[in-house]
Amino acid sequence: MAKYRLCGGLAMMADHDMEMLKGMSAKGWHVSGLSCGFLYRFEQGAPRDFDYAVGFERDFTPEVQELFRAGGWHPVITGPGWQILRAEAGETPLFTDEESKEEALRAVRARTGRFALAWAVALAACLAAEAHFDAQGTEPIAAACLVGAVVSSAGFVFTAFPFLGYTASLRKLRAGR
Repeated sequence: MAKYRLCGGLAMMADHDMEMLKGMSAKGWHVSGLSCGFLYRFEQGAPRDFDYAVGFERDFTPEVQELFRAGGWHPVITGPGWQILRAEAGETPLFTDEESKEEALRAVRARTGRFALAWAVALAACLAAEAHFDAQGTEPIAAACLVGAVVSSAGFVFTAFPFLGYTASLRKLRAGR
């Protein structure tokens, strides 16, 4: 039997989510994956005292994974440019200083920002093309452009919100110093 909990968003609520994962492990429910991209999946086991952290390694190669394992951290869920890692409570933190955490956040924010910008440009181009073809009366092409605009807007939303979340996380980290 599995349980599911809503992911708060690793860009916006990473600390909150990691505390929730820790609490679930203490109750004997250990995160095993993501379902539908926004639901944590938990499998039942013995209660454990785990710490969780988010990593933002762009290339999560076997060599990088081995470095994390040497520090006691094991990947639980990996995605494109992010990882959720688990360690026994009390291990050396994944980020030992705020500068390294800030550097990782800046890098993932920049990548996400580039994707958001690309989707915004695609959205603007599709909307402009739709208006142009609609004014000319070529409705089938205008309709195709509108479909492209809908797809582009979805891509924009799913990159712009994480970009804003990483920006907020960076500001919070800097303000805490």
